[in-house]
Amino acid sequence: MALRREEGWHSSHQSHFGRDRWEELRIALERDHEHLCYVNPFLPASEKEVICEDYSLQPSCIPGAYDFCLPPTERQFPVVDAGDERHIFVDKLREERHELELRAPGEEIAPFALSEGSSLVVSAALQVEEGDTVLDACANGITSLVLAGGLFPRCPRGQALPHDLQGRLVCNEMVKSKASRLQQTMHTLLPWRLFDVNAAAGHAPRVVFTSVDMATTSNAAERLGPYDKILLGPPCTEDKEMLRGSAPGGLSKWSAATAKVNAERQLKWLHNSLWLLREGGVVLYFTRALSVEEGDGVIQRLFQRVEGLFDLQVMPLEELVAGFVPGLSAEPTDWGARIMPDKTSFGPMFFSRLRLLRRRHQGHEQATGFVSLGP
Repeated sequence: MALRREEGWHSSHQSHFGRDRWEELRIALERDHEHLCYVNPFLPASEKEVICEDYSLQPSCIPGAYDFCLPPTERQFPVVDAGDERHIFVDKLREERHELELRAPGEEIAPFALSEGSSLVVSAALQVEEGDTVLDACANGITSLVLAGGLFPRCPRGQALPHDLQGRLVCNEMVKSKASRLQQTMHTLLPWRLFDVNAAAGHAPRVVFTSVDMATTSNAAERLGPYDKILLGPPCTEDKEMLRGSAPGGLSKWSAATAKVNAERQLKWLHNSLWLLREGGVVLYFTRALSVEEGDGVIQRLFQRVEGLFDLQVMPLEELVAGFVPGLSAEPTDWGARIMPDKTSFGPMFFSRLRLLRRRHQGHEQATGFVSLGP
């Protein structure tokens, strides 16, 4: 008999995790998301000090993210988007304090965003550097903010872009309505010059947007490549949201077949992403699904599928990443690592970092299909 709905969901995961752990994990999944305050990396130091004081920021184990306490209502930044309960975006200004407006009129950016910690982990774990060409293939605003901070560390708000600035961030969201909202969000978070062709020393904008289906093999995201780094989090089984009733239909929509369908799509998107990478480039795949089929299973099947086409390497958790992942009690898996909410305040999240060592397919010497928009 096929496993379906809430009873099948419990039975399937209890079989995998064991009765005792599953009970603890189920309780943890029912809890509200715990947010960290991710301070906008483009915020001048003096304004960051004000935020640190007003929100009582204390460093967390995740770079750039802080535990916080909300100040009195009149000193809070108004929330402008909480449509995804994992990520909360605030306005650029607040009525009680006008420090941004007074110091740099027209240059305002939102000083921070509140995020569930595992989204910050996977974004930081990609380890982007200035000069990289990066694709945020399933951008949600938070991930793109973290990536932009790594790409453009010399571009604080209110200053001209360096003439020798290199690198580009491509933010992709397949659903048109979400893509429009993503653009609005990013324009509140990043300095306007990163979007402006004239401010980019005559080159293309440093941050651009696409709205393409990663299941297709020829699209705008491909033409903007090849990429040094890709962050990929395809649609998945949202177990926590389904249990909490914040996903449409909740657990009444769950079935074992759903994980199989999602895993097929995830595998296709991940496979396609390899064609967008430079040799030596890195793709970080992540999923919030509990099932092994959508985590380790996708990576294992990818290695089988690309044999003879690509040489891939599963990257270990290097020193920089290892500095904060253990603080989240990350569990190693056969093909990556996972952060689970019964061991920490965040997750569930599985992720795996893959390096493209070499292309073996015919014609790989010619980088066809890519166009240049400037250095």
